[in-house]
Amino acid sequence: MARGSIDFRVTHLEARVPEGLPIEWQGSELSTGSLAFGLDDAAASTGVMNYDRGLVSVEFRVQMRPPGLVGTFCALGVDAHLVSPVRATLWAEGEILPDHSFNGGLRGHCDVQPLGLFPPRAIQVKVLPGL
Repeated sequence: MARGSIDFRVTHLEARVPEGLPIEWQGSELSTGSLAFGLDDAAASTGVMNYDRGLVSVEFRVQMRPPGLVGTFCALGVDAHLVSPVRATLWAEGEILPDHSFNGGLRGHCDVQPLGLFPPRAIQVKVLPGL
């Protein structure tokens, strides 16, 4: 651990998008249905609070569970393993606030692991600051 920094491990993360997101599939727009995100048990999520720079950086290893999307594609004859679970790595960075938090201030990018259903460049994700 470098002087002026604290390494940490992310141990809990839950996010939901109840209304889902639109996706394009073979020229038609579909909804993913409800989405649930959580930490991926297969890899650790870690970060560093660098007080010398006043920045926190975090690498989140996440897994998205899209039960509605899986059902939609299965009804179209697609194997469920081609759409679920979706695994990704989010890299986010933000300013450390005076109270040592960084709530709502992380921004970054995300790489989604290849899926059999979508080519790697077909999925784009951005990490936007929260409220």
